[in-house]
Amino acid sequence: MVEGAPREIAVANGGKTSRTAPKLDRLLSASAELMATRGFSQTSIRDVAAETGLSLGGMYYYFQNKEDLLFQIQEKTFASLLKLQEKTITEGGSASERLERLVKNHLSYFISHFNELKVCTFELGSLKDERYDAIAHLRRRYFLCMAEVVGEMLGVPENEIEEHVKTRQRTLFIFGMLNWVFMWYVPEKGDSADALGSEMVDMVLNGFNGGKK
Repeated sequence: MVEGAPREIAVANGGKTSRTAPKLDRLLSASAELMATRGFSQTSIRDVAAETGLSLGGMYYYFQNKEDLLFQIQEKTFASLLKLQEKTITEGGSASERLERLVKNHLSYFISHFNELKVCTFELGSLKDERYDAIAHLRRRYFLCMAEVVGEMLGVPENEIEEHVKTRQRTLFIFGMLNWVFMWYVPEKGDSADALGSEMVDMVLNGFNGGKK
């Protein structure tokens, strides 16, 4: 369940998803691909049913409506990544080492989930009310994972990190690099997530010229 999410949103499917997770994952993946290509407004429940071979009635077994489908794509994406990153934070190491792990994890996850990344980037505003609030809550928790490490590197007291302007700006700089990977990265031609992550972190820590004037 999403921390802080209303119960009617978090358990909208009455526990059905936990019993049929592989099929749900396939539906969410197919839906993300369609929405990434056509956009949320041009993708219907019927389109996903046709793409996956599931009946329209079968689709409504998993999703209340199209907005619920979008919500589940975003909830799964951010919840999975947040779980990975929060575990990474607890593994210790210096702030720069943790930053590098966070960056590489993000790149590795999204290089293998391009469609979900695109949908999450462009379609947050298509969610309304409680669903929007639930995803915004997850996104804020994820932002704070990175911000806490950045704030530590800047020497900002932990209780001031959320309000510290430089910490917020530099964290957003990092996410700016990360979140637009799907616009230019070509897996067959680009570096691995590990190599790309190392290069990004080196530029963040040492500047474009490696700290040289």
